[in-house]
Amino acid sequence: MSEDELDAIRKKYLSQMQSENTHTAKDEQLEAQRQAQIEAWKQSVLRSILSEKARLRLANLKLVKPDRASAVENHLIQLKQSGRIPEQLSEEQLLYILRQMNTHKRDSKIEFRRS
Repeated sequence: MSEDELDAIRKKYLSQMQSENTHTAKDEQLEAQRQAQIEAWKQSVLRSILSEKARLRLANLKLVKPDRASAVENHLIQLKQSGRIPEQLSEEQLLYILRQMNTHKRDSKIEFRRS
């Protein structure tokens, strides 16, 4: 191959890589926007479900245990969508739901028997 052919192949390869990087960046930006919209919707629904103190309690939980807080948020949204939450929940009611969700969690135990 001549030097000109190699140079043409390099330029073509570089333009393909730049094009792919541009598409990847756009896809990431769209995904970030979609996630932001979902999060804004979730917060809007939670504002309608929870009292101020209950929202603060959930925010504190989110700082310590983000996975558990996310599960609680999703559970509350499902309850609201199914019509099982007719009014705003107080902090005490949220604590009750948190306890109920905690009791459903199965703890695994490992026992060693020595004979």
